[in-house]
Amino acid sequence: MLNSKLTISALKHLTLGVSALALVAAGQISRADAASIQFTGTGTNPASGGASNALGASVLFDDLLNPGKLTITLTNTGPGASVPSDVLTSVFWDYNGTAFSGLSLDSATAPTVVGGTPGTNVNLKALDEWKLPNTGNGTTNLPGITQNYGLGTAGLGIFQGGGGQQFNYAIISGYDNPNPAVSGGTFVKNAATFVLSGLPSGFDISKLGNVRFQYGTNLSEPSFVASSMNYTGNPTPPPPPPTGGGGGGPTKIPEPSTVMGLLLAGAAGIRLTKKQLNSVKA
Repeated sequence: MLNSKLTISALKHLTLGVSALALVAAGQISRADAASIQFTGTGTNPASGGASNALGASVLFDDLLNPGKLTITLTNTGPGASVPSDVLTSVFWDYNGTAFSGLSLDSATAPTVVGGTPGTNVNLKALDEWKLPNTGNGTTNLPGITQNYGLGTAGLGIFQGGGGQQFNYAIISGYDNPNPAVSGGTFVKNAATFVLSGLPSGFDISKLGNVRFQYGTNLSEPSFVASSMNYTGNPTPPPPPPTGGGGGGPTKIPEPSTVMGLLLAGAAGIRLTKKQLNSVKA
């Protein structure tokens, strides 16, 4: 009788352990899309007349802030601008999936604008600054570059361009001994945010890549491809596969559906054994 009670108690604990393991396994199955993805990079500008010729930029793509749309935050992370080729005028990227060309610019906003016409929360779209390519995103490589998608404020033979100087409302982090063209311009300070609509069904933000940051008013002026990428949200990088205790090759991990099936089958078997033991006890 005592042995039966001990066995029943052990089975109760085992059943709880199996249930907890099933919950952990279910919780580790992540979504297929990412909340956001950020690309960063650095470069140089030999023509810069400032204390440093370094350049730096980042772009954050997010598809959760505005459901069904793509929010893009473009930031100049380099030192201050000295010459027009120090200002960030466009960003380009590719999509490693089925091409689509139905993008439209819903909004373009600069929290801070400095220079000739300063302001806050400036509506860049209403000013007819920062546009999508003339030829439509996604159908083919944009003129003169290898990327298929982009946003820009200078013409570059790709965009319609804006009013006044082509680099007006481009992005700078500040000033560094600016020449007259820069000191007389109007610029977005640090970052601007854009919202694009027209994403295709099944859009997967993790397929964005090959990001290029362009400076100045000509494609021959400084540009560089992003050198690092970071996800925020899902998917998270998978853990390395476990290895056998003897230092052999990776141990094969069952598919989640197989694991869940085994757990459920095991739990059912445990409940049946418990019922039989209770019958013996009676």
